[in-house]
Parts: sequence; C-alpha cells; structure tokens
Amino acid sequence: MTSTQLTQSDIYSNHARRSWYLKTRRTRLRVLLWLLLLTAAFQALFASVPSIDLWVSSLFWTPEHGFYLATLDRLKQLRAIGYHSYTAMAVLALIGAFVALKQLKLFTVPGSVWVFIVGVYVFGPGLLVHSILKAYWGRARPDQTVAFGGDLLFSPPFEIAEQCAANCSFVSGEAAGATAFAISTYVLTRFVRSPILRHTVFGLALSFAVSGAFLRVVFGRHFLSDVIFSALFVSLIAVGLSFFWSNRNSILKVLQNTKSRV
Repeated sequence: MTSTQLTQSDIYSNHARRSWYLKTRRTRLRVLLWLLLLTAAFQALFASVPSIDLWVSSLFWTPEHGFYLATLDRLKQLRAIGYHSYTAMAVLALIGAFVALKQLKLFTVPGSVWVFIVGVYVFGPGLLVHSILKAYWGRARPDQTVAFGGDLLFSPPFEIAEQCAANCSFVSGEAAGATAFAISTYVLTRFVRSPILRHTVFGLALSFAVSGAFLRVVFGRHFLSDVIFSALFVSLIAVGLSFFWSNRNSILKVLQNTKSRV
C-alpha cells in the first residue's frame, strides 16, 4: 500500500506513533529525574516521620468497628471493578502483542506499544512488586499491627522486617496494578484523535486508578507509603522501559523475527 492509499486512521496512527516516540525521547530523562527526586523525598519523609503512616490509617479506624469503611458493599464493589479493570488492561495488551506478531494492529495501535504495556505489567506489578518486595520485605499490614488491634509490630516502609512471611504490605499490589493501568491508558489515548476525548478518558482513568489505590489504605490493608512507593516504582519501571523502545529497534521486531524463523 502506498502513502496515497493510506486510510485516514492509518495516517493518524502513524502520526501518533511518531509523536509517541519523539515525546518519549525528549522527556524521558526529565521524567526519570523527577521520579527519582520524588522517591528520595518521600523516602526521607517517611524515614524521618514514620508515624505519618499510622496517623493516616487511624483516620479510617475506630476501636469499636476497626476499619469500618471496609465493610461497605459499594466500596467493595468499586475495589472489585478496579481490580478487574487492571487485569483486563493487561489481557488486552497481551492480545494486542499477539496480534502484532501476525503483523496486524489492534485498534490502530502499533504492536510495539502493546509490548511496552505488557512489559510495564510484567516488570512492575509482576516481578518487582509481587515476586520481590511483597514476598520478602516482611512488613505487616495495618490491620495486623498492634496499633489497629492486631498482634504484629509496625515497621517503616524501607525497613526490612520479619512481621510477615508472604504477600506482605510493602508495597501495594493493587496500587501497582492501578498505576500500570493509568500509564497504559495514557499511552493508548495518544492514538485518540479528539483532544477532548483523549484528556477526558485519561482523566477518568487516572481518577479511577488513584481512588482504587487509596481504597487499600481506607480498608486497612496498606499504609499510605505502600501506595505511594508502589506508584513511584512502577512509574520508574515504565520510564526505564521506554529507553528500550524506538521506532527502528523494538522488541516487537525481535519477536517477529524469532517467530518467522520458527
């Protein structure tokens, strides 16, 4: 197909793809620097005043009813919707990456973008959060600590503890999924033609992700620092992965070449 035979959607897709790569190259170092500074600043804050975690969690707890908002059906439903939405995005990215191996496009989005999203989920919520931090950090969840009616000791976020054997509090898995969902939505909305629709969809997705992540604090299942650092770590991974994405040299092409040889 020649350039004169391209459909309007193909032309816009190519333009959006070029904008995505150019914008990534221009801004990724700046974004990476800001994320590192934020991570260092929050680490210093919670190391200096670890009681912030206890104070925020105490706003949603009473001695009589515990973390009382965790019993509300509407909030439980909102949490379930969020969890399934984060999972659905990961599944959609897998489908998009698989379709790209067939040299096709899903929703006019380049296959390398779908592979990027898969990478964010795999290395963020999958590897770093669930396989490493939550498995070995040993931080007790709020509702397990003495301060909130449990029998385990509170520990600051960056202190490796022995209060939990597996699936521990640091960091939040659902906050990691929510962050990956928000990042994925941002990337995908670059291929939406209407600026109003683009900003609206991303704004709603971001609000939904932030609300879902904060519910883990409201329910007493995570401290505020668990949520903050989860979002920062996944964002850092996303920016780090962007360094390996370019229009001419993408992982997708490597996968396609491997598939063709097989």
